[in-house]
Amino acid sequence: MNVCRFFLFVFVLLVQACTHVPEQREQAEIIPATKYLPKGGKIMVLAGQSVRATLDYYGSDTIPRPAGFTDYISYDKGSPYRDFAPDAPRHYQGNDALLEPTNWGAGVQCVDCNLSRPEFARAVVAIGMYMAGPRYEDGSMCRGTEDCNTHKIAVGEYDEQLAVLAKWMNGLKGRPVLLRIGYEFDGSWNNYDPTQFKQAYKYIVRYLEQAGVNNVAYIWQSFGYASRETLEAYFPEPDKFRASYVDWVGYTHFNLNPDIPGVNENQFARDRGLKSFMSELTPHTGDCTRQIDLKTHTELGRQWLENLFTHIEENKDVLRGISYINENWSDKVYAPQWEDQQDHNCGGYFSKSNARLQDNPELEKLWAEKISAPLFLNAQDNLYQQLEQ
Repeated sequence: MNVCRFFLFVFVLLVQACTHVPEQREQAEIIPATKYLPKGGKIMVLAGQSVRATLDYYGSDTIPRPAGFTDYISYDKGSPYRDFAPDAPRHYQGNDALLEPTNWGAGVQCVDCNLSRPEFARAVVAIGMYMAGPRYEDGSMCRGTEDCNTHKIAVGEYDEQLAVLAKWMNGLKGRPVLLRIGYEFDGSWNNYDPTQFKQAYKYIVRYLEQAGVNNVAYIWQSFGYASRETLEAYFPEPDKFRASYVDWVGYTHFNLNPDIPGVNENQFARDRGLKSFMSELTPHTGDCTRQIDLKTHTELGRQWLENLFTHIEENKDVLRGISYINENWSDKVYAPQWEDQQDHNCGGYFSKSNARLQDNPELEKLWAEKISAPLFLNAQDNLYQQLEQ
């Protein structure tokens, strides 16, 4: 009887071991968290965010051509463009501004449009992927219900749109893409439910991987003022399908005080063995009533620039990318959205802002001098070879 029990025990152990094999085989190939990081500790420089702002930055005779550019697409499928949008009346289709120009109120956006221009031949492409909403008639945003775009993405209702995105990415023939899924996930104006956000984020990553996309790094971007608890709540943790869903930790920098933005984000990146990306960067004091117009506020603009590079110097151990928004935010005809945008818990946060460097040659020259330092990676013929693959 003892012998029988022994063999029965061994049999049970073997069965239990075998039942774990399928789960182990579901583990995806580990994608390193160094995807497209600049080699040698350099910081990659990008510019954006509308087509006009990007072309203005690229067209400067003073500033080095950046390593790439930032643009945006929307997955607010079915929602109408707001009344003030230059391209209204129109409804979002998903992938808006990926292949064709459109202006939903923030200036003309079009990711693919720049790629036919010779100056973008070797440019890295950063994409802000909007998936908040829909917005209701009273101005509130969807959160935590089946109406939300995040829920619809996670259950496959936007697979047709994701297929278009995957096909486009695969057609880039290895050009690096930095995809900021649900950027500024903790911004109150986006109103993301943490669980739904993570479900949608992970679904997109797995979908693109299964579609054969391998030229994308995934940026998980905070608004830049998140608590540690908030970062933990929104972080897409590894699971049985992937060892990592995040390649870079992103954050926004709209502040005069260099010690305020990105504090917890940069530390979170350090603690997780990741690097960070200042995904949106534009001159602002952080106070709605005290905005910065580079055209007229030379000394305030100079102070902002000096403080910014102090912030960069203090975080260069973890910071590997920045994207400057070279936008005249106060242009109410081209970009009327910023007139009353409820960012940062106040209306019109950018309504008197102007970050266009060419509007102040003195500050344009100062920016060019700062960004030409050996620490920064701008455009070059062998740019892709300077990035971790």
